[in-house]
Amino acid sequence: MRRGYIEEKDALGQPSKVWGDLGPLWAEINTPSGRMYEAASQMQVTVSAEINIRYRKDVVAGQHLVHDGIAYEIIAPLPTNQRDMLKLMCKTVKPK
Repeated sequence: MRRGYIEEKDALGQPSKVWGDLGPLWAEINTPSGRMYEAASQMQVTVSAEINIRYRKDVVAGQHLVHDGIAYEIIAPLPTNQRDMLKLMCKTVKPK
C-alpha cells in the first residue's frame, strides 16, 4: 500500500514528491462499475473499485494502493460498525 506523497529532497536539495511504501496488505478488490465520459474533447474512462481490507487507523482518503500495476486512489475509507474491516471506495489513477 502506498501512503500518498511524501516530501523528499532531490540531488540539488529541491523538494520532490514521491510515493512511499507502507508495506504489503491483504485485500479483496471488486470493480463493479466503470464509465466513459467526454471531457476537454477527449474520451476519459473512470473505473470505480471497492477494496476490502482489515481495519487500520492509518488509512485515509487520498492515499494510493497499487496491485498488479494498477494504481487506485482512495476516495473514502468506510469502516464497519464493528471496526474490523474497512471498505475503501477507490478510483483508478495513473501511477506517477
